[in-house]
Amino acid sequence: MKKLLLAVVIAGAGFTMAPTDAFAWQCRASSASGGWGVGWHPNRARAARIALNYCAANTPRGVWCRIRYCA
Repeated sequence: MKKLLLAVVIAGAGFTMAPTDAFAWQCRASSASGGWGVGWHPNRARAARIALNYCAANTPRGVWCRIRYCA
C-alpha cells in the first residue's frame, strides 16, 4: 500500500511540474506577400525562430518575413 501511495505521489508531482502552453511564448511572423507563421516555445528567441521558419516556407523567394508580436 505504501508503494502504491508513493507511486501516486510521484506521478502527481511529475504531472504538476510538466510544462504547459501557459508557460510558452507565442510568436507570429508575416510577410508582405501574405505568408505567415506561428511558433510556440518556452524560450522567446526559439519561438520567434520557429515562426520565422514557418513564414519563410510560405513566402516566395526574395520576400522578407518579420516578427509581428510575441506574447
